[in-house]
Amino acid sequence: MSPKPPRDFENQLELLLMIAGRMAANDAPRQDFLDWFRRSAPGIVPTLAQQVAPGPGEIDRFLGFAGRQLYSDLPLPSNGLKPLGQERQGRNDACACGSGKKFKHCCGDGSVPLLFGEMNLLRYVLDAYTSKRLAEVAGSRADVDAVSDTARQWIEQGELTRASALLVPYFAGTGPLAVRLSPLFNQLMDVWQKQQHPTKRERLIDSLIERGDRALQSDALQRRTTIRADQGNYADAWRCFKRATACNPNDPALSFLEVTTLLSEGRAEEAQTRAAWWAAFLERQRDPQLSELIALLRRMAADPHGGMMGMAASAQPELQRLLDLLQAAPRPVVRHSLNLFTQGDPERSAQVATSALLPDAELAALERLWQGAFSQFKPMSTQVQNHATDVWDNPHVWLDLLERNPALWFSFDVLDDLVMAVDTLDWSGVVQRLLVPMAERAAEQLRLTLETHDGPVQLPWGFEDLRPVLRPIAHLAYVCKETGNEQRFMELAHWLVFELNPNDNHGLRADLSCAYVRFGRWADVLALYQHYPGDAPTLLLNAALARFATGDAPMAATLLARAAEICPVAVNMLVSRTARPVKPDSGFGIQIGGKYEAWLYVESMRKFWEQNEALDQARAALKSARSGS
Repeated sequence: MSPKPPRDFENQLELLLMIAGRMAANDAPRQDFLDWFRRSAPGIVPTLAQQVAPGPGEIDRFLGFAGRQLYSDLPLPSNGLKPLGQERQGRNDACACGSGKKFKHCCGDGSVPLLFGEMNLLRYVLDAYTSKRLAEVAGSRADVDAVSDTARQWIEQGELTRASALLVPYFAGTGPLAVRLSPLFNQLMDVWQKQQHPTKRERLIDSLIERGDRALQSDALQRRTTIRADQGNYADAWRCFKRATACNPNDPALSFLEVTTLLSEGRAEEAQTRAAWWAAFLERQRDPQLSELIALLRRMAADPHGGMMGMAASAQPELQRLLDLLQAAPRPVVRHSLNLFTQGDPERSAQVATSALLPDAELAALERLWQGAFSQFKPMSTQVQNHATDVWDNPHVWLDLLERNPALWFSFDVLDDLVMAVDTLDWSGVVQRLLVPMAERAAEQLRLTLETHDGPVQLPWGFEDLRPVLRPIAHLAYVCKETGNEQRFMELAHWLVFELNPNDNHGLRADLSCAYVRFGRWADVLALYQHYPGDAPTLLLNAALARFATGDAPMAATLLARAAEICPVAVNMLVSRTARPVKPDSGFGIQIGGKYEAWLYVESMRKFWEQNEALDQARAALKSARSGS
């Protein structure tokens, strides 16, 4: 049995291949390369000698064989970045290693292992290329799979600029493009997503739709489907999906895309139905290569979010461990005391508030341990995400701590950290199976804690110690809104804006008002407006709509007249018969009272004015007010 390679064997081999790739990039002659390998390899990778069977001349024979093998497998620029291949030797020819034996009794007897045949050696050649020289690769005969693997390694190492320089030339020009470029297309799209180049991504998709064969057109349209779904533009997403299906109707990738898009839109039941249909359809093709996809679709047909979570856990095992710890966590109990005080409000009666939720001594000590094990970074302002992905670089440290100390699940600080950490992961299913249960746990624990006081208690966002308590609940509200769980969104948003944090630092009241409109909860629409009478245009216009819908036309006209004074752009756009989309404001944020702010309201709410036959009434009321009658 060969000795086990030392821990640094991979680093030694990497150095050897890096030097070999540099020589190949410069088209080193065969004999020069073989002389270098025989002379230098034993010093660079001492372990190589340990792989050789004892005997006179065996090391020289091994080095000669390995050097020839490596040179033959290296893609050379002079050969179009294709390997030259092994020198042909007849079985009875004298072996090229110089031993004097016949090839069949020497290097051809299979006793010397193939060291490099399964490796992507193109990557080591291209590592030696300048960024400018990488443009030559697209015009070479380099294997596309090897190019894709090279790009993948560079992307994983953060070398996005080099990956882009390698991939972009494959899509230059105006000529036709074939589906063999699909892996490179998807990698370039990922690179530009990381580099935040949305325009480049859209233009590349347009180019592939115009120049690609039908299979590549389908791939481009599938990618656009995902982009539009991520933007929340599901109408356009489904249009793209339909076109992708028409281009390549038997593409198995369509199955996963359709199911995940349905899930993204909050249509879980339809996702289950379609997953079952696709699994049956693909099974009839009797293709063994589809077995894993079919199994995944079967799992998603039984439990869509669970199936996605299982896939995420397979790729990132610590997710499954975190889920197991969450499921084994003790039920929420009261472990905090309230630091109460009374704060006055000029518009309302005095309210009882707390400046902190103080953990008991044991939990406080555990929180200090947690802060030492978990790389904490709390977000600025009212953001609910810190984008701190580095917490996943070494997760076993804090997972071990969490496993040893399940009482940490009682900590709002810990739950806040975990909700944000899970949210950094771009895995469908993780939100529903991990983020939501953890945020719901924080909400339930807060309810239990506040119930220790007889009466409502506010948690002002202005106290920094309260932000880890409020943030998971606000985060949960956003998630519920985005995933179509509007009933739960309304419960959480009402709790936040009416009770916990009436200042509504997270700006939930406009979304809450619109949700009330969608469900025809007119009394709640009016109550919310009365609670925040200065909010325009959303709360004010929704209150006017509520009055029209409940038959109180005079009060609706009064509110509409007020809106026409405060936010005339929104009112005029709402009642216009030719309202057109407006581009987002340039710069930071949305201009108050501007056209884009008005369009956001009109785009989402005008249909409810039409459904409740309020637009014509609004036009008549405004006309009457403007004529002075």
